[in-house]
Amino acid sequence: MKNIIGDTVFIIIILFIHLLFISTQLISSKDYFYGVYIRSIELDDNFKNKIGKGFKFSLNKGLLIVIMIYFIVKFLFMLNTGINILLISCIYLFIAYINLKKAYTKVKEYKNKYITEHNIEINKKYDKFNNVYKDKELTLIQNKVVKKFKVLFGVCVGLSILSFLYVAINYKSMPETIITHWGANGEPDVFSRKSIKDVFLMNFIDLSMVILLVYIFLGSLRSRIYIDNDKKDEKLIKAKKYLNGIGYSSLLLILSMQSMTTVIPIYIVKQENIPIAIVIIGCIVPIFITVALIYFYIMITSLNTKDKSVYKMESDDEKWIYGFIYYNKDDPQFLVQKRLGAGWSVNMANPKGKIFTALLFIITVVSLVLPFI
Repeated sequence: MKNIIGDTVFIIIILFIHLLFISTQLISSKDYFYGVYIRSIELDDNFKNKIGKGFKFSLNKGLLIVIMIYFIVKFLFMLNTGINILLISCIYLFIAYINLKKAYTKVKEYKNKYITEHNIEINKKYDKFNNVYKDKELTLIQNKVVKKFKVLFGVCVGLSILSFLYVAINYKSMPETIITHWGANGEPDVFSRKSIKDVFLMNFIDLSMVILLVYIFLGSLRSRIYIDNDKKDEKLIKAKKYLNGIGYSSLLLILSMQSMTTVIPIYIVKQENIPIAIVIIGCIVPIFITVALIYFYIMITSLNTKDKSVYKMESDDEKWIYGFIYYNKDDPQFLVQKRLGAGWSVNMANPKGKIFTALLFIITVVSLVLPFI
């Protein structure tokens, strides 16, 4: 039963990740093709089909490879299911990004050749947005939505703090040998001597994760939306609807993840089996909520102006590294629209972006290294 549950969770997670990457271009803005800004050029249909089919074929091969690796590692090395899932997911992500880089490079070469052959001059005067609606009404809508979700997200942070306080209050009464890990079936499979490190590690991961997610989701609600004057009032109404959709989806996503990260510390104190329902909610439900979040991301970007004369600040290919990483010192925005997929990317040149990335790196390293100290 334990193996079946673990393998099922792995298959669902890896298939979902694969679906997201295989649909990269489908859910990306039409301004970009595999991370390259193409509004100023015309792509040949045969070229587009060749790039798309090649990318998907390579990803499908990668999927089969990582699934085989998962079961080989499982049976030969008897690796913990959770660690195995994490390891295989990282391998798949590496494969996916390598193939995205290859696709980006080919499209960029095509674009450069096209521009040279057609003597196209790219207008990069993005300091003036002619006919782009940047009125106080839109800013007011965003500010009101952000203000509301600051309160709601505050509840998530509060839950993590309460979990920490519960563990801190009960620390002295805990037995000397404690459960520190549960299997996919909710039964304990790792025990350790009681220590501050082993008891509070999950609280550290939980609170850090919630704070970072709240920070990034609030930033996404403040990000630029390019709305022109055509049907302005209708677009403002839709913008408010989609921003709220992003906010509530983000809230539910955090809460679903907290169903494990915030609750596990309580079970470390109680030293009991974790109900299988919590495992399912924590591992599976976030996948469905992510689908809703992606939908609202796509809809909010659909409101962007279709005016080809508008050159957005983030449209400059030179400010992106393979379409993944955005680095623009001239852009005051913390988050900008992603080129690959739906959502937003961090501006690594922005002070907030640097702080966010540094904290994410530190938290990840501490979370991975601390259990082995």
